[in-house]
Amino acid sequence: MMALCSASDGDELMPDDAFSRIPVGDRPHPDYDPIGYRIGSVFFYPRITAGTFYNSNVFASNANPQADWATLLSPELTVRYGKLPTPYITEPSRFSAEFNVGADIYRFRRLTSEDRIDAHARLQTHWEIASDLMLDSKLEVARKHDQRGDSSSPLNAATPVPHVDARGETTLTKTFGRLGIALSGAVRDLTYENVLAFDGTPLDQSYRNGTILSTSIRPFYEFSPGYRAFIRAAANTRDYQGVDALNRDSRGYDIRGGLDFTLTPLVFGSIEAGYLSQSYDNPLISPVTGPSFKGALTWLATPLLTVNLSAERRIAETITPGFDARLDTNFETRLDYELLRNVIVFAAGQFSHQDFRGFGRTDTVKKFSGGVNYLMNRHLSVGGRYDYINRDSTIPAYTFDQHVVMFNVTAQY
Repeated sequence: MMALCSASDGDELMPDDAFSRIPVGDRPHPDYDPIGYRIGSVFFYPRITAGTFYNSNVFASNANPQADWATLLSPELTVRYGKLPTPYITEPSRFSAEFNVGADIYRFRRLTSEDRIDAHARLQTHWEIASDLMLDSKLEVARKHDQRGDSSSPLNAATPVPHVDARGETTLTKTFGRLGIALSGAVRDLTYENVLAFDGTPLDQSYRNGTILSTSIRPFYEFSPGYRAFIRAAANTRDYQGVDALNRDSRGYDIRGGLDFTLTPLVFGSIEAGYLSQSYDNPLISPVTGPSFKGALTWLATPLLTVNLSAERRIAETITPGFDARLDTNFETRLDYELLRNVIVFAAGQFSHQDFRGFGRTDTVKKFSGGVNYLMNRHLSVGGRYDYINRDSTIPAYTFDQHVVMFNVTAQY
């Protein structure tokens, strides 16, 4: 028996048994995927999500938790070009691109100081210059607000701190049979706006403005089908506007060896480990050195259940007010279950150990999530999710618990 993929994926036939070898979260849903508008080889996919949620601790406070209800409206447009053959294109395009623009509009019932609008525009491209040469790029510009409870946000800010986060990355990959090399370069620019404290005094955030440059080289060798060994050498330069005691400019590197693997068609992933170092221009900040690692594993446990595991140890890229360097060790687990072809449930757990060097502060952040998404038809879906967040810090002022429950409806075409 054959199943038909969505038109957006190229009107290509796929056997039913092939779905069991695709992670649940990535599977096409032929009867429920959006149709989109088409002009030649360009597809347009508009969607809008409206939801309401309850937050038990809006300010992520340890001393005086305040709860409130809020609404969230998220309009979004995705534009895709190229990729797979269509009835009007006889050969796959060597160049493909996806552009996404959207916004998240928050409105609180009582605590209106938390009202905000986040917006983003991102572009991702893939160009097969030749059969053995590929160029991938990503570009994103977003206006965001600090999340309450994030260690990078000042505790006494009367409103979430807005900032512009612009970033771009390019990767060139060249293969020579089983041997290959990938060269990457990235830039990130952060610009923060000043806000008022709860007592009305201004909070200068300009010292958090900065530019982060990074580059990496990754030679690899496929020594056996499904197994590829590699070495990744990365370097970075982080320049912020803070001066004197607020100077956080630094230079660093991270060198790892690793392996991409496919143990079976149902178990695949990657693992890498090595050594990192970050040195600061401010003589009062000691260098941060130590082991680094990163790993990811996907297990298609059953045709209906996918298990994803990931872990990483790295130095945080942004500044935490009042502190120096921060070394993060993160672990995450996620389970996706296809209850029905059009009903997906998930459960996830995250654990982060944050080591603030030079201040004797250590935080552990735990987050547990669960939810369901019901695809009613091609144009309408409903969902719900629950999040529990706990930050436990050696400095009690940063400790908090938070419960968030959300329900939403999505319309798309």
